[in-house]
Amino acid sequence: MPTAGYAYAFVDSAFAFVDSAFAFVDLVFAFVDLVFAFVDLAFAFIDLVFAFIDLAFAFIDLATAIVISAITVADCTYSQTTNRY
Repeated sequence: MPTAGYAYAFVDSAFAFVDSAFAFVDLVFAFVDLVFAFVDLAFAFIDLVFAFIDLAFAFIDLATAIVISAITVADCTYSQTTNRY
């Protein structure tokens, strides 16, 4: 009967080895997923930087529009006071 016990132990160790191999494969997939997550995070930060750049350009456009509007109002006021037109 000890031979049967050894056989069961060998089979159990084989199953343990297969399970550890599957665990290693799962670990590799987890690391790959982690790398993809970091790449996605990097792209998200790049998109955020572009969004801030777009926001800065929008503020510059707004400031330009305000200045042009002020110049237009000043020009209209000047032309009305001097009857230039």
